[in-house]
Amino acid sequence: MENIDVEETMVVSDISESFSSGNEGGDGEGLLEEPIRGVRNGALPPFVNKLYNMVCNKETDSIISWVPNLNVSGGAKSFAIWNIDEFINNALPLMSKSKNFDSFITQLNNYGFKKMSWDSREYAHEWFQEGKPHLLKNIKRRRKQTMSDSEKLQREIKRLESESKEQENELNVFKVYVDNTISNQKRILQTMARAMKSTIDHHHQVRKMHGLENNNSATQNSTLVGQQSHKTSVLGESSFAPSCEIHPKDKSADKAIENN
Repeated sequence: MENIDVEETMVVSDISESFSSGNEGGDGEGLLEEPIRGVRNGALPPFVNKLYNMVCNKETDSIISWVPNLNVSGGAKSFAIWNIDEFINNALPLMSKSKNFDSFITQLNNYGFKKMSWDSREYAHEWFQEGKPHLLKNIKRRRKQTMSDSEKLQREIKRLESESKEQENELNVFKVYVDNTISNQKRILQTMARAMKSTIDHHHQVRKMHGLENNNSATQNSTLVGQQSHKTSVLGESSFAPSCEIHPKDKSADKAIENN
C-alpha cells in the first residue's frame, strides 16, 4: 500500500497545546488518560498517548480503530477513521477542546503520520502499532528546520532563477504574438496593395477603351462631314439648269423698244 504524507489541510499554526494532558477531555478523560504499559508516565506526548488509547478503545471501533491486515503479523500497523462526522462530534472532543479536524490532521503531520491512500482516511506510523505501546516512545514531534545563510542564499537564487525563467517564457510568448501580428498585418497590406493595383489597372483599361471609342467617333464624324461637304459641292454645281441662268439686259434693245 502506498504511503502518502498527510496533507489534507493548510493549517500551519502550532496547536499542540490544544491536545495537552489535563481535564479538558470532558466525559472521556478517564479513558484517554489510562497509562500505557511499557511506557513511563509523562514520557509520551499527550497527543500520541490519547490517540493510541482511542484507537485501542473497543467502544469507538465504529468511529476509529486499527485496520486489520492479514499479511502483517504481530498486529495492525495502521488505523482508520470510519465515520468522520461521528469522529468530529464525539471522539475528537475527547482529545481536544475544539472540534477542529484540521488541527487534528496538522498534529498527525507534526508527529510524522502518513496517509496510506487518497480514497480513505487511513494513517500509519512505523512506531504506532497494535499491541506494541513500548514503541510509542520513538515518536517525536518534528522540529522546524533552521536554514543557514548559504541555504537561504541558494533558495533565493533558485527563486530568482524560477522567476527569470517565467519572465523569459512570457517574453517568448509575447514575441510570438508580435511576430504573428506583424505577419498578419503584412498579409493584409499585401492584399490591399494587390486590390488597389487591380483597381488601377482596371481603371486604365476602361479609360483606354473610352479613348479608342472617342477616336473612332471623331474619325466617323470627320468622314461624315467630308462626305456631306462633297455632296453639297456636287449639288451646287449640277442642280441649277442653264435656262435659269440670269444674264445682264441689253441696253440698246431697250432703247429701240422705247423709240418705237
